[in-house]
Amino acid sequence: MRGLRFRWVPILFALALLGLMGAAPATPDTPGHPGVMAEPLTQTEGVQVPVILDGLRYEPEEFNRIQADLNRRGTNLCFTFARNGAFHAFSTKEACDRFLQEEWGNPPIAYPPPARPLRVRIEGNVVRVEPADEAPPSGSLGPQQLCPPPDPFWSRNWEHIHCQGWELGVNAGGALSDLRQVPGPCAGNWNDCISSAQAATGISQLVMWEHINFQGNYLAIPRGWTTPDLREFNWNDRASSLYAQP
Repeated sequence: MRGLRFRWVPILFALALLGLMGAAPATPDTPGHPGVMAEPLTQTEGVQVPVILDGLRYEPEEFNRIQADLNRRGTNLCFTFARNGAFHAFSTKEACDRFLQEEWGNPPIAYPPPARPLRVRIEGNVVRVEPADEAPPSGSLGPQQLCPPPDPFWSRNWEHIHCQGWELGVNAGGALSDLRQVPGPCAGNWNDCISSAQAATGISQLVMWEHINFQGNYLAIPRGWTTPDLREFNWNDRASSLYAQP
C-alpha cells in the first residue's frame, strides 16, 4: 500500500497543477470586433495617466491620493489638456482659466453657463441638443464606429469608448444642467453615461461637471479636441452636466 500511495503522488500533483493552469476566463468581445476586449465591468478608480497639478507633475497613484484629500477638503479641481496632450489639473478656477487662455486663446469658463431654451431632437441613436432660438445648423450626425474628425457645430459625446454607441450632440451655447433630463441610453437618459467626447471646432471648450447644476470637479475639453477613452482621465460615466461654450 505504501508503494501505491507513492505512485499516486505525482499524478495528483499533476492534476492539481493543471487545475491551477486552467484556461483563463473568457473576455467579452467588443460587438463587431471578436477578440477585442470590451469595456471592463468595473471602473479603475482614479486617473490612469500622469497629471500636472498646479504646475507639478504627479504619477497616477500619487495624484489620486492628493485628489481624494483635496475633495475631502471641499476643493474641486478643473481638468484640461495642453496642446502636447499633457493632462493638467488646477485647484482654482482662476489658474485654469489662465491656462486655457494662454494655451488655447480661450475665454474664461462661463460659470454658471447662461440659461437658454433648448430644443432636443432624436434621430435613431443620435440625440441633438441645440438652442431653441437659433435655426438648426447644417450637417449630419450619423452613427460612428471610430472617432470622426471634429465638427464645426456639434460637440459630440458617446455612450462607449472610441466614439461608439449612442451619440449626444450639443450645439454651441447648449448648457445642460441635468443630464438626467436628456433622453439617452443609460436608464433612459445621459447621466453618468459619457465614455468618449469631442469638442467642436467652432466653440472655445466643452465643459463637463461631475454633478448636476454644474457642480463638483469639471473637465474642460478644448475646441477640436477628442478624448476617445475617458477612463484614462477618470471621467468615464461621470458627467452629469455640460456646456458647449461658444
